[in-house]
Amino acid sequence: MLYTISTSPYYSDFDSLISLLTEQDEVLLLQDGVLLGHKISSGNKDNNFLMQFKDKGIQVFALQNDVEARGLMPYMSSYVRQISYVDFVQLTVKHPQYFAW
Repeated sequence: MLYTISTSPYYSDFDSLISLLTEQDEVLLLQDGVLLGHKISSGNKDNNFLMQFKDKGIQVFALQNDVEARGLMPYMSSYVRQISYVDFVQLTVKHPQYFAW
């Protein structure tokens, strides 16, 4: 299943989301959800949210236009694959079911 996250992880029930995810699921960050994909500035490490995705083997994507619009390009984790709108459509075709978070 594809999970789309469009709000800041600081304003959502992230623990509930993590409990739903399996290795077969993929996550797409869009709008303010791209904030989840940043690295911690001190030490250049992935944030705790990303570490939980990594630990569960969840592939994470971010809509590149939203990353650019928020000036986050230099701060994004290499674990998060930035994609175009065309790639977004391909993800929705790949996953007939999706859950907007």
